[in-house]
Amino acid sequence: MIASTISALIGNYMTTCLVIGLVIGLIHTLRLRGRRDSKRVSELFLNSYILWAIGVAEAVNFVMHSVFGNFAAATIGWAQSPFQLELAFASLGIAVMAFILHGPKTQLRAKVALVAATAVFAFGAAGGHVYQMVANHDYSVNNTGLLLVMDIVIAAVGIALVAWHAVSIRRQDTVLADPAPSALAGIR
Repeated sequence: MIASTISALIGNYMTTCLVIGLVIGLIHTLRLRGRRDSKRVSELFLNSYILWAIGVAEAVNFVMHSVFGNFAAATIGWAQSPFQLELAFASLGIAVMAFILHGPKTQLRAKVALVAATAVFAFGAAGGHVYQMVANHDYSVNNTGLLLVMDIVIAAVGIALVAWHAVSIRRQDTVLADPAPSALAGIR
């Protein structure tokens, strides 16, 4: 049972990295001292998502498609080809960007760009998997099933986290710029 669990976690590394990122975001949130405002909480979750669900997951993807390229291709139902290495280096480039951009000092615009690019990549991969199922009857384990679903889910979670953080920033900036008048404002 332990071997099966470890195999499932490693075999579904994209899902595992997403879950780890969300759990770490939750742990950081629970460790916050004082008031937990939406801006700070959304920032913690977005940064954790970027580090784990994008950075670590894409670094592992690089290893899988370069070092273990034959295995990765077989589980997707493809033949090994030079494009496997190109996918590996594209994944490495995304991982490097995530490692650079995941911190609290990075502008939201940069994080939006990274999440948007990875979402396009993931939705495109999901579309490619569906096409392979329909056109070539490729029902290999990593062409269908959890990987296909998680391509969509992971991208959607990233978009949701970016939207949550952007709305939280806007709300906080609006409150700070135009606070509601106090009932005691006219009393001296």
